[in-house]
Order: sequence, then structure tokens, then C-alpha cells
Amino acid sequence: MGNTISLCEEAVAPVQVADPEDTVATPEPVSEDIQPEVEEKKQITVDTARIDPRFPATNQARHCFVKYNEAHKCWADRGEDDDVCKRLARDYRAICPAEWLEKWNEARENGTWWGKW
Repeated sequence: MGNTISLCEEAVAPVQVADPEDTVATPEPVSEDIQPEVEEKKQITVDTARIDPRFPATNQARHCFVKYNEAHKCWADRGEDDDVCKRLARDYRAICPAEWLEKWNEARENGTWWGKW
């Protein structure tokens, strides 16, 4: 076979190494007029429903349904601006899956809601 070169050897090209002193870059001086703007960090509060001793199990489906109904009953009794009703609404939104809420709200709008309120 003689002097045959494999394809891998043909692809290798010689590499020239530069002098390390030539490759060191010096940083440019930073102008005092150009200061990086620091954005104020907004504080995010993550809040969820409090523990309800009526629902000690891990499955919170019934807890979700009860909170949903309690919030709508509260809105019917006290109006939508009441703080207690807002807390109940926040609680059921934290516990319930969004798909359930969409389905229940559609049922309320269509008049086919099976709950009392």
C-alpha cells in the first residue's frame, strides 16, 4: 500500500502558536460618564392558602371546591370589594387547577353550575 494517508490525517492542519505576550489584551478605561444602570429589584411575595384543619389529606380537590364556593357565597353576601372575599378568592386560585376554574366559571355563566352559589 505504500504511502497512503487516512482521511483523518488529511484534515489535520498545522497550528501556529502565537507568543503569549502578544495575545494579552489590556482593558479599556471606563469613562466616568458611562455608569452601568442598576435596576431596583422588585420584591415578589408568594402567598398561598392557609392550612385548613377540615382538609388534612394531601388531596386538596375538596378544599379547592369548598374555597371556590365560599368565595362566591361571600361575594353574594358582602360584595366583591370585601377583604375576606378577596382572601378566599386568592386561596382558591392558589389551590385549584386553572382548567377546573375555567370549567366552573363557564358553568356559572351558562347557568349549569351545580353548586349553591
